[in-house]
Amino acid sequence: MLGQLSRFASVGVMSTLLHVLTAMIAKTVFGIPPQGANLCGFFAAVSLSYFGHGRFTFDTDLQHRFHGPRFLGVSALGLAVSSGLTFLITDIMGLAFAIAMAVVAVAVPASTFIMCKFWVFATPQRDGP
Repeated sequence: MLGQLSRFASVGVMSTLLHVLTAMIAKTVFGIPPQGANLCGFFAAVSLSYFGHGRFTFDTDLQHRFHGPRFLGVSALGLAVSSGLTFLITDIMGLAFAIAMAVVAVAVPASTFIMCKFWVFATPQRDGP
């Protein structure tokens, strides 16, 4: 399990770097507005994360019709949880943004790892004998 956690972290760091690099290139080279540039980075990072976690972290024989939608759902949920926690901690509780980011930095990767390990990249069950 410790090996999976370190591989998960490695893929996560690479995905984050790809996200930022892609967004910066989209904005500075192609003149895409910030939200659009960020979305370009997000999609690049999700793609790397899907294949990296599927093959490298969890050593899965990816079945895209099965694993793909699950991974996209978990990615969207992670984005929603990150946004929700940030709103709750800063706007509702009135705490510092740094506290929100610390909570997000622990909660989102931890929950994503668990969902990926036990649901997203689980082996599909076969029907019948």
